[in-house]
Amino acid sequence: MSVLSVSISDTHTFGKTPTDYIYLLRQHGVQGDAHCSPRPSTSNLRQVHLVASELFSDLATPSSRYPSFQLSPGSLGENITTQGVDLVRLGEGTRLHFGDHEGHAVVRITGLRDPRKRLGEWPQGLLERCSLKDKKGKVVGKKVGVMGVVEEEGYVKPGYVIYVEPPKTFKMLGNV
Repeated sequence: MSVLSVSISDTHTFGKTPTDYIYLLRQHGVQGDAHCSPRPSTSNLRQVHLVASELFSDLATPSSRYPSFQLSPGSLGENITTQGVDLVRLGEGTRLHFGDHEGHAVVRITGLRDPRKRLGEWPQGLLERCSLKDKKGKVVGKKVGVMGVVEEEGYVKPGYVIYVEPPKTFKMLGNV
């Protein structure tokens, strides 16, 4: 489990640009990103957006209804693209530790990303292909990543190992 890529955008755009590193600010988000809160807030549950790179592989294969989608890190507006972590199956409150060094960044997962804005910019069929369904086939969310809050600030870089610290009690992720 590791960080594949990190991305940032200082304007509100659909995608973000991959970069060499990002710095996470406690209770703010990603320093320099358009979504970084100018003042600390524990009520902002959408400070950091994470997407599993495995989603890109899934979407690269066409379905019976929709074409394939060729996506790359940052293209869904995520700050952190992970490798080997099934993000949408984590429990609420899971803590992700980025790096194995002293002073590493920690993000607490708050919920599934619920795309709210810029929906007109999504290629036709992409959001439907990202539907997360329960065992009965009912749509319960989107697998376009998870959102989290910064609990411990620090740098996050591609190649950093990710340690997953599950919550004491498992609770499925809801939409945020």
